[in-house]
Amino acid sequence: MDQDSEDPLARKQLYVLVADNAQATLFQATTPVKTLDEIMTKEHPAGRLRDSERYSDRPGSDHGGVGGHQSYDREKSDDPEEERFARELSEQLEKARHEGRFDKLVLIAPPNFLGVLRHHLSKDCLAAVVKSIDKDLARQDHKAIIQHIDL
Repeated sequence: MDQDSEDPLARKQLYVLVADNAQATLFQATTPVKTLDEIMTKEHPAGRLRDSERYSDRPGSDHGGVGGHQSYDREKSDDPEEERFARELSEQLEKARHEGRFDKLVLIAPPNFLGVLRHHLSKDCLAAVVKSIDKDLARQDHKAIIQHIDL
């Protein structure tokens, strides 16, 4: 069989980023994904702090209105620590993409953080994304993560 006629995902180098606002693990794999090789773990302890711990010296705010529901843009976060961590991760992914370390990228993060992360990725990195999974799997084992990838 001619290699050009194979599935385009077959045997491509894949990066899988599993993250939340306090921790990220970057894995390398080949498709189809049967194993994950951890290449980086990054902790962001400030992401675990509650707003009251992080901003204890800020004055309170009255959001006003009835019901207290506030609509917000999922691509940007009001949390500067979350923004900082997403930016750091996107910079590392961009560097690896530029160095040709991966062909395809899978992003796995809780919905809010996934939006923030995608907002910081370059167009070229976003073009490499073959799957985005909006689940919090940052503290799951490799087998659980692989089951969600399904490539």
